[in-house]
Amino acid sequence: MLGVVLCGGQSLRMGSDKGLLSHQDKLWAQLAADKLALLQIPVIFSVNAIQQVAYAGYFGEEHLVADHTSLDFRGPLLGVLSAHLLSPRHDLFVLACDLLLMENRLLNQLSEAYLAAEAFDAYIFTRNGQQEPLCGIYTAKGLKSIWHLLQTHQLTKHSMKFVLSKLQVCEIAVEDNDDRFFGNFNSHAEINGL
Repeated sequence: MLGVVLCGGQSLRMGSDKGLLSHQDKLWAQLAADKLALLQIPVIFSVNAIQQVAYAGYFGEEHLVADHTSLDFRGPLLGVLSAHLLSPRHDLFVLACDLLLMENRLLNQLSEAYLAAEAFDAYIFTRNGQQEPLCGIYTAKGLKSIWHLLQTHQLTKHSMKFVLSKLQVCEIAVEDNDDRFFGNFNSHAEINGL
């Protein structure tokens, strides 16, 4: 398995690159990577072409996967499929860098579900009945089928939730007291007081 920190968004509402913002004296991207590394898996950072030089300065070029130039869409799926194309045999444990409050025990819970039930293509949490695709495990087999759908023009939408509708998904319901760990931060006002 390979950990993938999603950092390649445009961060338009934040006004700056979220992965390079600092919280508790660490970059957001590093905080996410540290959480994935506790699962004893290697970790890479998914970035867009504009971010590549800056992130290489922090993490090294060898730990980056840039958005694949043959893919003509945006969003988290671009980062996930770019990582899949770089390492097609690995299952991917994906974590968005702006899920700042994500707890290790929840990542462990997802990992345990993955180890216990191998029949699924993806392992994610649901919150209030809604899928949370930016913290999840996507198998190489499942991503291969998504890649095939894309290549044959059958993937009509590029949202992660649409992708999940095409996969066999193991869903873990988030308990109410864990709801706050799935909030993503999109503005400076949202992170004030953390």
